[in-house]
Amino acid sequence: MRFGFVGLGRASRLYHLPALRAIDGVQLSGGFDASAEQRATWGGETGLATFESLDDLLTGAAPDVVVVATPPASHADVCVQALEAGAHVICEKPFVASSADGDRVLAVAAAVGKQVAVNHQFREKPIFSAVRDAVRAEKYGRLAFCQLWQLMNLAPWNEPTEWRAGMSNRTLLEGGVHLVDLMIVLFGELPSAVQASHSAGFHADAEADAVQLVTLEFSGGRLGQITIDRLCQGGTRYFEVRADCERASLRASLGGRVLVQLGMKRAERPGVKLDFGLGGLAWAEQGLRRKVLARSPKEQDAYATRLLFQRIVQAFESDVEPPSSGREGRDVIAVIEAAYESAEQGARVELAGRLTAPQTV
Repeated sequence: MRFGFVGLGRASRLYHLPALRAIDGVQLSGGFDASAEQRATWGGETGLATFESLDDLLTGAAPDVVVVATPPASHADVCVQALEAGAHVICEKPFVASSADGDRVLAVAAAVGKQVAVNHQFREKPIFSAVRDAVRAEKYGRLAFCQLWQLMNLAPWNEPTEWRAGMSNRTLLEGGVHLVDLMIVLFGELPSAVQASHSAGFHADAEADAVQLVTLEFSGGRLGQITIDRLCQGGTRYFEVRADCERASLRASLGGRVLVQLGMKRAERPGVKLDFGLGGLAWAEQGLRRKVLARSPKEQDAYATRLLFQRIVQAFESDVEPPSSGREGRDVIAVIEAAYESAEQGARVELAGRLTAPQTV
């Protein structure tokens, strides 16, 4: 399969290109970016052809798959143009700016008989996939409650990337989309309702959501809680998971992690236990006992992207819905829209009629 690239910035260079170069049968045919500087540096680094317009890429390189990594506001239009040219699409997160845009993209994909996938690569990071697999297998019993949280010392209005700073009132739509997607993956189903609130702290723009509290309702009365704090002045953690099952709490911590346990009580084995992961660690906790489930490598983003892209390419070759599909990505956006609606109204929002048919993800 021939792959073309739209948007030649950081995601393309650090994640998409290394991932695809490691997959057998993939041919890289060139890329387009509106910035002449990006085209020049990307072409120099990769040795691939660059094109001055999307039309030129689609006609000159004739890709079977287009990888979209432009700012999110342009995703829907780029996806539609690529689909209408006869290409499958892999879109960087967030998939689109609204569920209506998602519906438009998916309608075109269905009309032309092509597939759409979204790069929710956090699903494939070893620490998160280990928790997911343990939950799915009910290795420690059924999942009762799940917490995901993010602590950052980077207010959204201070984002160094211009398009991200322009989304200062859309924290859930940008970085938070990974948390919403993983929550759905861990429960293996779509939520039935959402209740949310957000705060800008002391910032003048009250709509700038530096702090987010989101509660998702799942079957059997179970809850999932997402906390995002981008005003944290203490120790920061980019992505933390606690999945409370019937017989253990399953934990995952993204980023370098060291756990030290001292056996000092009579009921404990004497000595020191040291567990570490350069890119992150997943473990099961049962009281004071701890068992490591997985470690993530330091360069885990390219690694996770490769694992996800391998499965996506196989689905494209078989012309079946891929993992992390556009349909799933569209539903994540719909949940996020409902969370903002809930915060605005100060009320719980039911999701019936807003999502696609219930599915296992």
